[in-house]
Amino acid sequence: MGNVSGYCVLYAEFFSTGSESECSDFLRMTPPSPSTVQLLKFSVQSLCGSAVSLHDDVPHHVWNPDLPTTVIIPGKRMARVTPYSHCPNKPAPSYIIIRFCHKWNNISDCKSQIKTHIFTQGLRSDPEMFHLIGFGVGAHIAGIAGSWLNGTVGRITGLDPFAPEFSAPNSSVYLDRADGQYVEIIHTNFNPTEPVPALGFSSPLGHIDYYVGLGFELPGCPSGLIKREDYLLCSHRRAHQIYTSSIRAPCRHFAFPCPSLDNFQHTLCTLCYQPGLTTCPEMGYNLTWLPTTRPPLFPPTTVFLTVAPSPPYCVTPLLLKLKMGGISSMEAKLYIQLEGNTNKTSTMLVSGKEIREFAANKNYEFLISSDSAGDFHTITLEFNTQRLLHLDWRKRTISIDHLLLSHLPLYKRKFYEAWNIAVVENRRVKVLLEEILV
Repeated sequence: MGNVSGYCVLYAEFFSTGSESECSDFLRMTPPSPSTVQLLKFSVQSLCGSAVSLHDDVPHHVWNPDLPTTVIIPGKRMARVTPYSHCPNKPAPSYIIIRFCHKWNNISDCKSQIKTHIFTQGLRSDPEMFHLIGFGVGAHIAGIAGSWLNGTVGRITGLDPFAPEFSAPNSSVYLDRADGQYVEIIHTNFNPTEPVPALGFSSPLGHIDYYVGLGFELPGCPSGLIKREDYLLCSHRRAHQIYTSSIRAPCRHFAFPCPSLDNFQHTLCTLCYQPGLTTCPEMGYNLTWLPTTRPPLFPPTTVFLTVAPSPPYCVTPLLLKLKMGGISSMEAKLYIQLEGNTNKTSTMLVSGKEIREFAANKNYEFLISSDSAGDFHTITLEFNTQRLLHLDWRKRTISIDHLLLSHLPLYKRKFYEAWNIAVVENRRVKVLLEEILV
């Protein structure tokens, strides 16, 4: 969203697959007046978008109300920040992008314009045929539209709904599950990126709320202020990047029902059993996993997952269990690497950023987000104590009685194990895994 003469302009190039220069006319477009709503239709044939008016006699080749229609509402954006873009390269239903101007401080005008210009002016389609996708502030505008239609919109996707100005205790203007038949929320910036507060909502809003990573400094994002804008906005933007990537992604984003991020990190949510759900929820455009009843019969559900640092952002979730043996303990960071016949992961730190104790005869569990899918036959372990030791006799050894590696969710019933492993500190050891099916 860019600022134009004191107004905020929502616009998008969402379904362009080429370079931005190919759609330069659209990027330079100026609305004729601050109260104007402009609709652009995108298709495989018209990647840069073409103006469309939904009057009563609009021809079907411009917009067919009998087909599912997706409306994308981008978020608040500084003028120099590139808008997000993507387009499914296949026959698709109608996609309409809103170029929408409204007075930022007058939300009632915003409601009136949405109702008048989008959903009552020549609308002949069943609201259940609509899928509204809103990013940041656009998520709440999608919610306002759904509210005006009494929650009859078929699907609303909120991509990291903007929290500042909308999460105040006296605010009643924000997206929630009453606004649509199925409302899903992707939270990517629900924790502060110091020194800036979280840009996205931390509280659940939808029928399903997906919480990604730690809610700040997501994988692939800068970890410092050297690139200030990227550092502050990267996690927030990742919501629409993950979602658009999921349209074509050959992989799935499995998420795990869990009451809190802390429980998820402590491996207390490795199953997907939830009343009304028969499988793990999958974050993204695909909804084949979701029961068809609307509104969903399951209670509001919070789910958690991790992502990779680059498209398509999918990871393979695994659970590593270690039963320590021997009599020696060690304070260290645990790194692992997995290898199969045709696949190999990067070296992964699985025990957290801080050194921790691995005590004799204790059990430990770690969630692993593998950047490589498939079966594994070898695991490489390293307990890094960060002690600079050159003489082998001074290095300590730690014992592992039993190692168990599981694909998640646990009902997949595929495991790998190894027994009686000795690991010298700061030295990599490769261990053969035995596959077991339960």
